[in-house]
Amino acid sequence: MSNSWAQRDDISSVSPVWFSTVLKKIHTQQLKIGMHIHDLDADWMEHPFVSTRFTLDDQQQIDQIKAAGIEQVVIDTEKGLDCAGGETVDAVQAVLQETFDKPHAKKTVHQKQVRAVEEFSHARDIYREATQVIHRLMEDVRLGKQVELEQLEPVAEKIVSSVFRNKDALISLTRIKNRDYYTFMHCVSVSGLMSTFAHSQGMELERIKQIALGGLLHDIGKTQIPLEILNKPGKLTDAEFEVMKSHVLHGVGLLGEVEGLTADAIDVVSMHHERFDGSGYPRGLKGNEISMVGQMSMMVDVYDALTSVRCYKDAWEPSFTLKKLLEWSDTQFNRELVESYIRSLGIYPVGSLVQLQSGLVGIVMEQHESDLLRPDIRIIYNSRFEKYVQVKDVRLCRLPEDHIVQAVSPEKYHIDLAAFI
Repeated sequence: MSNSWAQRDDISSVSPVWFSTVLKKIHTQQLKIGMHIHDLDADWMEHPFVSTRFTLDDQQQIDQIKAAGIEQVVIDTEKGLDCAGGETVDAVQAVLQETFDKPHAKKTVHQKQVRAVEEFSHARDIYREATQVIHRLMEDVRLGKQVELEQLEPVAEKIVSSVFRNKDALISLTRIKNRDYYTFMHCVSVSGLMSTFAHSQGMELERIKQIALGGLLHDIGKTQIPLEILNKPGKLTDAEFEVMKSHVLHGVGLLGEVEGLTADAIDVVSMHHERFDGSGYPRGLKGNEISMVGQMSMMVDVYDALTSVRCYKDAWEPSFTLKKLLEWSDTQFNRELVESYIRSLGIYPVGSLVQLQSGLVGIVMEQHESDLLRPDIRIIYNSRFEKYVQVKDVRLCRLPEDHIVQAVSPEKYHIDLAAFI
């Protein structure tokens, strides 16, 4: 059976903001006709616009932006009208960068049993097995069969065991997805990322296993969404999006009579689209009405979706996405939890492609919690000479003369990360 039914997600297609001095972040209450929208700053939400860059021609467009729950936007003052107040994007980013760099001084509770390079092969096998299992289960549920937890419990335990041995190995695989199997791989990735996050919060083993199960099942409700909506290549209409949003309640309904799931697992399923300011769905919960596990699932779901290549969007770099989560924590997420999430993944998560001051480009292979800014790197490319180099693993902490200057997209140098991890 084709898996094409599982391709649609409700994360909208938006490219990262390119920063310049003419870009300014303002509140939507300041919008007026004649301004040029550069970015709607609502990347995980559906909005009524085909493009995120356009000039405001009438009041209806402004009303639509506000109705979509968007509180801030980025305008281009060179292409449209300016306004008093607001901050330049450069100034906003400078503050974010300062905050973003702070978590490296704090340690998480991760106790690594093995190095990431030793866990990669185990993690890869677990990731593959889990994807196959969730694929079969979702196909069965779509055909009317009940959710059989017995299929998932062994792989959930394997995911948690891998995280306990070395959380970075499984994390490195979450970015590498086959577009035809995106939904299934996304479920596995959310499970691994949630397990890592829960472990960093010092949660007990049995509770982490339940959270891992919740991650595997968080999109089970999409089995009940019509194929024509799931497979639609273009933008969903308002009516279609309402149907798409119903996957959360469908998921809760499908799991309601499944024995062996605790409140933690159900919270991952029921709350991963809620938002801290009450703008999410399906219940519009706000603040502490959302459980801690629910709040964790919100940001993990968004993080994995935005760092993955989709048929309608390019992947964002992990460090860029983490900065955006930090930026959105003013409204959408719990800021304290966002900072904890950054610490759990590292400023440059394993699997990230980074460029050094020397021009060398490499993949982050191992984190050092005492200094998250100087991880172990697998050097594979020289950006100055635009050519591949002999693969070499280096410990950045032993190279004081070199340091990371930026994360880079694999597409920039046409690098296949899977070939080198």
